[in-house]
Amino acid sequence: MFHGFDPATRELVFARRNRRSLALATLSYLLLFSAWVVLDTSKEKEVEVLLEPEVKDFAVEEQPEPEPEEEPPPPPPPELAPKPQVQKPKPKPRPEVPREIPKEAPPEQAKPAEDKNFGTGQPGTGTGTGKPKPEVKKPEVKKPDPPKPAKPAAEPIDPTKPVDRPEKASVPRADPGNKPPGYPSELRTAGVEGEVVVKLHVHRDGTVKGAKILRSSNTATGTDDQAAADKAFKSAVIAAIKVWKYSPSKLDGEPISVWIIVNFPFKLTAG
Repeated sequence: MFHGFDPATRELVFARRNRRSLALATLSYLLLFSAWVVLDTSKEKEVEVLLEPEVKDFAVEEQPEPEPEEEPPPPPPPELAPKPQVQKPKPKPRPEVPREIPKEAPPEQAKPAEDKNFGTGQPGTGTGTGKPKPEVKKPEVKKPDPPKPAKPAAEPIDPTKPVDRPEKASVPRADPGNKPPGYPSELRTAGVEGEVVVKLHVHRDGTVKGAKILRSSNTATGTDDQAAADKAFKSAVIAAIKVWKYSPSKLDGEPISVWIIVNFPFKLTAG
């Protein structure tokens, strides 16, 4: 009934045990993987929700930089430059000389009064009483100065629409509670720096109603990385300025809406 261990069947027994252990291990891994998949799919998926901004009429637009003006072509070298044409002066017409000179006696000279030696070849006696009349200068008449052109009247400013701040208007003052834009954590970890220049619309009530992004730059390498960093820096700036407050600009004591330019540098500090 009981048999002892047969050394001849040793290899067959161990081969069956190895196959059985391998099958059990594989089945255990499959059961664990299935349980993990079921638990992972049972979790709720995260859904991104876009919140409505606090300022409903807040507008953001990117203003492209003005294109550089084309430089005029260089002037041609003096060898190839056209020579100016010099006009020769026209000869003046000669005055017409009469063919026959009329023979007329010279007019008799008037005899000065009380000069006995007149006409005798002797020097005059100089006893004449005629005196030269003094020259009378005409008074200079000053011409009136031409009237100065009147300055054009300044156009009235609509206090509800933003304008470039006039020279006489005061500069808007930022509220001390305005928080600066947060540095994107992924860009801070990657050591990427940047800069965003924005033109803000500061309304007459002191709120920021809109912005124009003038320019932006960053130190990321690669086209895709630069675009991602540019988007992250702009998003951080827009999120911050939406809730900013200002003391509005005033012109003649009345608050007006103006544009102001603000620079936002993103710099990493050591330590």
